[in-house]
Amino acid sequence: MDYRTLLLLSISSMILNGEEIKSFPSFQGFEGVVNTPNSEVIKEGEFQFLYTNQVENLSPSSSPDFRNSRKQESYFINMGFLPNLDFSLRYSHGTDKSRNIDYLSDRIVNFKYQLPFIPNDIVKVAFGMQDVGGTAKHLSSKYMVASKTFDNFRANIGYAQGEEEGALDGTFGSVEYQPLSWLQVAGEYDTKEWNGIIKSHYTSYITNRKVKLGLMAKSSLDYNDIYFGVYADVLFKDNKLLSTSKINQQYIPSSIEELKEFGFSNIKSEIKDDTIFFEYENTLYVYNDIDALGIVLGTLAMSNRASTIIVKIKKSNISQYVVKVDTKAYKNFLKTGNYTKGLLNFISNQNINSSNMEHSNRFKPTITIRPDFVLVDGSEYGHMDYTLALQTELSMRLAKGTIFSANYNIPISITDNFKEHGIFDYRNRNKTTPDFDQILLSQFFQFDLPYRWINLIQVGQFDKELKGISFESQISDLSGKHALLFKTSSLNDNLYNQMDLYIDKKREEKLISYRYYLDSLNSNIKITGGEFLYGDRGVSLSLKRYFSDMSVAFDIAKTEHDFKGSHTVGKLTLSIPFGTTKRFKSKYVDVKGDYFTYNRRKTITTDGNNISQPHHLKEVNNNFTLEKYYLNNDRFTPAYIEENSHRLRDILFSKN
Repeated sequence: MDYRTLLLLSISSMILNGEEIKSFPSFQGFEGVVNTPNSEVIKEGEFQFLYTNQVENLSPSSSPDFRNSRKQESYFINMGFLPNLDFSLRYSHGTDKSRNIDYLSDRIVNFKYQLPFIPNDIVKVAFGMQDVGGTAKHLSSKYMVASKTFDNFRANIGYAQGEEEGALDGTFGSVEYQPLSWLQVAGEYDTKEWNGIIKSHYTSYITNRKVKLGLMAKSSLDYNDIYFGVYADVLFKDNKLLSTSKINQQYIPSSIEELKEFGFSNIKSEIKDDTIFFEYENTLYVYNDIDALGIVLGTLAMSNRASTIIVKIKKSNISQYVVKVDTKAYKNFLKTGNYTKGLLNFISNQNINSSNMEHSNRFKPTITIRPDFVLVDGSEYGHMDYTLALQTELSMRLAKGTIFSANYNIPISITDNFKEHGIFDYRNRNKTTPDFDQILLSQFFQFDLPYRWINLIQVGQFDKELKGISFESQISDLSGKHALLFKTSSLNDNLYNQMDLYIDKKREEKLISYRYYLDSLNSNIKITGGEFLYGDRGVSLSLKRYFSDMSVAFDIAKTEHDFKGSHTVGKLTLSIPFGTTKRFKSKYVDVKGDYFTYNRRKTITTDGNNISQPHHLKEVNNNFTLEKYYLNNDRFTPAYIEENSHRLRDILFSKN
């Protein structure tokens, strides 16, 4: 197939009835055609994973023959992180087969912002940058683009300033046409070449999440080679207020008695003075405790047993929150979806007189399974080095607030540079053979005060050859919007003490953090200062956004190390649920999934030395820290529950 075939397909498709035009990713990651953008941005909460094999036009020669001996791979993570703003993380690697050398190895950050104050029915305008803060500058450019939509057509024109041969530089333009809902054809001038492209997608569902799978094929008037792109597009942001008129009783309990058998633990109940008192611990829903609260409140309200409901939510049989609701008002919320301020009243601790505890989870083991993935892309030592392992964790509650856990690491695939004595073996603490890399005893305790004060002591092996004790303490207001966190750890590192010049093998972690929940963005803003686990001292600022059960966090930090010097470090953390939303429960054991977490950490410099600092900003981390376990990934607070109150209702209207 050459450009003439593409052109014929484009013309013939115009005979068909067109569909309202949608936006597709380009071969540069941003929403656009092939190498040029349009003014559309990725929807807030939408994530795209994209691969293309297009060979970039990096040659100063006007001859297209330079592509004949070259091949290239580009990998993208595109995300709608904020309203009207999208980010793209890219890694590209190219080789010249004739000379057996790499001609491209680049890590790129892109962004695009759509101006919000221009009426969209007139014109859409956006500006953006490719390769923000980059040093190689192969594709670095700044651009502005305007788009006008006519039903199933979109015309785009823009101007870019580029720094090297491969970048957009000059006036560009494109036309997009959508003959079918799943098909789009387009053509462009990208300041150097004329390109044509066909894009298609197929929509499916994975669990209850909508996933769009896409395929793209492009060619050019200047050469006949066809390049391909494939992508997966997932919208993680919840749709508020499910439209339905009937609660699906097939999937939720219809009475207090059925609720007790639904899968929760450490249950107490009592009806007294026209009030239902109910205590429970969520040992059913894996990723978000708000789903369990929605089931409990909805069932108790629909039971019509009392005019007032008081629910105590527990973790390891320790109180988290006590919620008081008016039954009539809550039933109206379930019927209409209209949440009113004060519907949920978070009150001081209440104890139930009943001494009978049902479905105690004491001594019942839980097995947690999750993948562990570490990646180094485009280093001076290799193209794509990684280690993939399966983490299997056994945990058990021994007493109130006391949890024993043991994590077994099973390596699945390891590249040479990650193997023992490889250049990157230290990044994963030499986990090259199956072994227990974590054995911990965790003790939670709290104080009943006008504010919330929860504490945690952990002792044992925190990682391979890393043993000692850690203490965390968090104080927060009753809304949960403001919190102070203190962490201190004293560990013996029998593997890598020489990395930080600690002759006595000691690692000291001393950190203080302030966290604020920004409800308008469903995000936590956190500033942390002190000494991190591997000896770097400084300050880190983090923005962590929650999109349904996943989260994405950006960190920027300024740290100083006695041995490694001063650095400005950036970090991205992407956490995606792995497994089903519910545990598998049996009489003797529970089994659940966990998060798949991807980290990308880079040093930000202006001297061309953008090396990675893999141990900067490291903290003691495991499944039973205050943030991950007791606070449900630092989001289960009254402020978060109220902002996401639609989930209390939605869980009753969907297959959960």
